[in-house]
Amino acid sequence: MFNGKKIQFLISKGISLYKLKKFSKAADYFNEATKINPLYHTAWCNKGVALDKLGKHNEALDCFNEAIKINPLYYTAWCNKGVALDEFGKYNEEIDCFNKAIKINPLYYTAWCNKGVALDEFGKYNEEIDCFNKAIKINPEFEKAWCNKGIALDKLGRYNEEIDCFNKAIEINPFYYRALYYKGAALVEHGQFDEAKVCYDRALKIHKKMK
Repeated sequence: MFNGKKIQFLISKGISLYKLKKFSKAADYFNEATKINPLYHTAWCNKGVALDKLGKHNEALDCFNEAIKINPLYYTAWCNKGVALDEFGKYNEEIDCFNKAIKINPLYYTAWCNKGVALDEFGKYNEEIDCFNKAIKINPEFEKAWCNKGIALDKLGRYNEEIDCFNKAIEINPFYYRALYYKGAALVEHGQFDEAKVCYDRALKIHKKMK
């Protein structure tokens, strides 16, 4: 088997294992790919994502930095580095990484959404809503951005708008229990306890099935 084909096999196997939540084994396959080709930035990035899932955030950062060193324009690695930095509370550095990813690829809606979440740490709710809006404009079916926009709107007391956002997220993905949970919380705040219970029950049922 040629090295190129072997690397593709290792990456494909690693991705399959990652999807099965077998993060340690996935990291092993990605690591094997980096040994064959130390300049394969995608393998470094994938390894970092798997390690981050295992709570090995420092090791994950090393992988993302290696991927960026090899390819400074690899916006996915910049974004993933930002996510890993969040675990250390390095919010300014985290936002810098998301900005770098967005500068390289302005249509990278995941980075826009992640930047919005990071801005929440500074109480910049209007700015984070702008980020979520940009993510939604690029990908109107991105339920995570709709849900996060709803959470930010709640902090501004814009109840009807936040409910609309949670409903949109649920419409896109009826199994998105996070949106159901936050919709339930919003309903409780406004005394709509029966409707809130329906949301909580659905969220709990879905969450149990996904474990």
